[in-house]
Amino acid sequence: MPAVANQNSNSLERIISASRVLIIEGISGSGKDTFQKYLKSKLRDRIVYDYSEGELLLSWNQRRIKDIFKLQVRLMRNFINYVADTINLDDRAVFVLNRFHLSTYTMGVTEQPKLEREYNVVLKKLRTLPTHVFILQLMDSEIESRSAHPERGTAWHKFQQHILEREGFQSFVKRNTLLQKAMVETAIRQQIPFSILRLSSALETGIAGRRSPITKITENLHASLDHES
Repeated sequence: MPAVANQNSNSLERIISASRVLIIEGISGSGKDTFQKYLKSKLRDRIVYDYSEGELLLSWNQRRIKDIFKLQVRLMRNFINYVADTINLDDRAVFVLNRFHLSTYTMGVTEQPKLEREYNVVLKKLRTLPTHVFILQLMDSEIESRSAHPERGTAWHKFQQHILEREGFQSFVKRNTLLQKAMVETAIRQQIPFSILRLSSALETGIAGRRSPITKITENLHASLDHES
């Protein structure tokens, strides 16, 4: 299988090389776990500290825990200080996070504005670190099938229904369409370097960069993933 095209691969390599904190954001089914594995495969010469969404209290099956958003922001405040200390002590250290500040803001802080002051402390610290955010997106036509997650079973379907009822949506597709738009709008306001990335069901990718001269980073990501495995 051919690897990622050289020009686009070099653009991604430059981002990875220049960053010490890589954050993967996106709605359910957008390919965050897949892209996290891909990034790790590109960081084999670095000391990688990778965190799943559950380890950062951002998993869907934690959303109904009482005061979960408050716990998230409190954890983030301590965690970002740990990240800063770690990368300052070790030039080879790099953090790869599956969900972080954009998920917390769009799904938590917007519902509980009292958390914004503490959240902004985290954001201010994050801006001082060499950070790049990858926002994974889906086409509207992909959202329903890609967010089905049959492996999550009945609990996932009950969670979806709970979210629809609580947030007042008739359709999970409509809800997620607005959510991924909100993530991009939030990223623009927060002014932390980011790229928009789309993994189709075939894992073909196009990345458009913001605050960066690049327009695309990777193509044929599925081939690259096969090549790396």
